[in-house]
Amino acid sequence: MLGVWLSDPESERNIRLLDTGLRDLLVIVASDQPWLTDPAAAEHRIRILARSGAAGLAIMRTTPQEVPETVLVNARKHGVPLLVGSEELCGSEVAQVVSRERLREYEDRAQQLEEMLDQIRRPGRQRHHRLQTLLDRLAKAVEGSVRLVDPHKAVLTSELSAGGPLVEPPAAMVARIVGGEVGAASINHGKHSVRLYSIGYHPPHMVLIVVRDQDFNESTEKIIARSTVLLSLLIRAEEMDSDQYRLQQTMSSMRAAVLHLALNGLTQLAQEIGQSLYPGLFSADQVRVHLITCGERELNATASKLENALRQQALVVRSPFRSDQLFVVTPEWPPSPSPGENRGTSVVQRLHDLVADVPGLRMGASHPKPLASLEEAHQEAHRALTMAGNSQEKLVTAAREEPGLSFFLDPGAGQAWAEAFLRPLDTLAPAVREGILRTIDLSLRFSRLDVAKAIGSHRNTVAARIAKVSELLALDLTRLPDRAVLSLALELRALPPHRPHTADTPLTARVTHEAHATRTAHTTHKANAVSGERSLGDLLTDDGAQEWARIYLGRLDADRRELRRTLAAWVACGGNVEQTAQKVGVHLKTVRNHLRAAESLLNCRLLGTPGHTHDLVLAMHALGVAQVLPDHLIRPPSRRLRAA
Repeated sequence: MLGVWLSDPESERNIRLLDTGLRDLLVIVASDQPWLTDPAAAEHRIRILARSGAAGLAIMRTTPQEVPETVLVNARKHGVPLLVGSEELCGSEVAQVVSRERLREYEDRAQQLEEMLDQIRRPGRQRHHRLQTLLDRLAKAVEGSVRLVDPHKAVLTSELSAGGPLVEPPAAMVARIVGGEVGAASINHGKHSVRLYSIGYHPPHMVLIVVRDQDFNESTEKIIARSTVLLSLLIRAEEMDSDQYRLQQTMSSMRAAVLHLALNGLTQLAQEIGQSLYPGLFSADQVRVHLITCGERELNATASKLENALRQQALVVRSPFRSDQLFVVTPEWPPSPSPGENRGTSVVQRLHDLVADVPGLRMGASHPKPLASLEEAHQEAHRALTMAGNSQEKLVTAAREEPGLSFFLDPGAGQAWAEAFLRPLDTLAPAVREGILRTIDLSLRFSRLDVAKAIGSHRNTVAARIAKVSELLALDLTRLPDRAVLSLALELRALPPHRPHTADTPLTARVTHEAHATRTAHTTHKANAVSGERSLGDLLTDDGAQEWARIYLGRLDADRRELRRTLAAWVACGGNVEQTAQKVGVHLKTVRNHLRAAESLLNCRLLGTPGHTHDLVLAMHALGVAQVLPDHLIRPPSRRLRAA
């Protein structure tokens, strides 16, 4: 159905229109039209609708029971679809429904074109294979040979049989058709008849050359005429496919740029650019980040499904960190006081429904965060996705994060150590330092290749920045202990200066507010009593660090196997599973089973993902399960650098 036409059948002008031009249109009439109850008139008009190819007849302000029998009989007889509408339904509403259906049809067609493009772009697939198929059929129909010459002299040739007639027409004649001066030409070349036709809707045109060893008759000319139309349409379709692909690539680049700006703290610029693409999203008070994992081959198809389902109400981008993940940002609106579904909730629900229905997908979601905290929301979603992988659940929303080591340390002492530890980086220019710290922070959680994608730099640039920090801080960032210590220093550096612990700060069930307050006072007193610079070794022996380590590693006690021994050996071996198996004296498969069990209990990913071992390293050293931190890392920063 292409549209609707509000008909007044009593008008002679409309009677003529009925007979001439209503193909694929829905004709709408009121139920009080006299011709509906006149058998002869009803049959006449319905027959005209059928002959003109109308999509159907809609009778407004009636019910199925009130439709005259003569209308039902003739509609069935002539195959005209019959629709009825109640008092509340009007023609404009029908038009809106039709428009929405057409829009959905175009969206489906665009998706089909994208899937077709993927097929065409596969290695070995000829770009003009559809044109070639039509040329083959045309050559057989005209019993001759055909050639399609493009303006750049690329030729598609199809012959009825080997040794068929091939004629090269004058170059000047071809040039005139390519330029649009003439639409067709005819020449005789010995015993062969040659026709040239212009193909395409705008110059430079392609040229169809048809050669027969006998004259062209009326039947052959009709076949060629239809084929030229089809060829023009196919060429236009390929042009549209190419235009659509370029448009999609541009839109994809813009979405990635908006995400890149938001993740790097350029919130206002991200809002200004993204407002035109996703006005609802970037005007929301808060947003959620959803990470969806799927196979790389299904990534494009999954992204298209998400975009169609969310209808430009959410930002869907390939994750800049992982090639098998999609990064989805949805708006979070405050609850509406009026009845009805919340806008943000409806978007998230559509996303959940789609992920739940598609096999092989898993999703981790963050809690609502301001757009300026998109990086924090991404970390929450990343942890939730890890939990989804460990628990084999499809949908996981980030749980309230349990406090890490930085929460249990005395704020003053911890931040003083971090400031002294990172002080060598102050020799860098401020603009350079911020970029390097951003790179280092990401490199502690993702691979170097993923970091390069995220910051839009070459992996050699990432490697150079890591080497620079390693040199200034006297660290070996290929080792787990060095990475864990640097991660703690950066985390403490990012905290507000001397932040107080408040009553609404989340704690684990084993740590009460009163016990924590007592412990903070104790560690503060201890820090003030110690003169000079605190070392990391001092911080890890404080009551707060000890309590945190007991809580963290205590989760492993839920498994009766010797997980601590395996993990201690694994950390000491730098995360090498084979060396761990040799050191512990167990099978390689046993080590992997222990690591997977620990992942589930600790809600982290130890195998294959950097950044999830930092807490494990620090907790083991704090409790003495394994002295994994070498002496030079637990010294006071100034003495450590002098020794280095």
